[in-house]
Amino acid sequence: MNLKKIEEGISNYATFLLKEKNDTYLFAWESLKYFQENWDTEAPDLLTMYSRSLNNSTTRRQWKREDYFPKEMMEKFIQTEPEYVRLAFRDLFNDNKDINSRVDRFIFYCDELLKIYKEKNPIGKENDHYHNHEMVMFYLSSRFPEKYALYHAHSFRYFLEYVGAKNVVAGHDLERYAKITKTLHAFLQRNDSIQTSIKKRLEEKHFQEKNSLPIYEMMMVLFKKSKII
Repeated sequence: MNLKKIEEGISNYATFLLKEKNDTYLFAWESLKYFQENWDTEAPDLLTMYSRSLNNSTTRRQWKREDYFPKEMMEKFIQTEPEYVRLAFRDLFNDNKDINSRVDRFIFYCDELLKIYKEKNPIGKENDHYHNHEMVMFYLSSRFPEKYALYHAHSFRYFLEYVGAKNVVAGHDLERYAKITKTLHAFLQRNDSIQTSIKKRLEEKHFQEKNSLPIYEMMMVLFKKSKII
């Protein structure tokens, strides 16, 4: 990757943070706080815990929008096979295993859960569990916010091209994403002006501790800017 382009990207993010309307992605900071305060894989009442963990006073677009209902489907899975769901999350959050394999397995678990749900609810119209790589990374980045950044596939692919990375693949490479997250996290943590600007935006409803959401924000800023130019 081209260091000058990385620094240029960070500069673009710094400029965004100084704008009057710099709250575009703050909904993610609120979602992260809800998740951190409520998540417990071993909670006796898994359904209530899950429902409380995915919450937001501003928007539900991370788990509910047109033709996209991952939260609703996971709640149905929990009502149908709670221990299978618990097993899936245990495996996903086992940070000793390869991230690509964990995410792929979680999606496989959801495929199996959908089959089970349809067998038990034959008159239902559900044909999709909506748990793509971005939704599964929402869980993972919310569980380990300092290690993993919220994932948006198109903005990550654009970022790789922007910084001149080699071998940019069309699919998902979450191991690479995790490594780049770690590198960018170090860059941003050392930038005092950016850290100050980030903290100025945050309200009580937002997650206040160190996390990797600024990386997601920076990639989204660059991606959105590329669509305007």
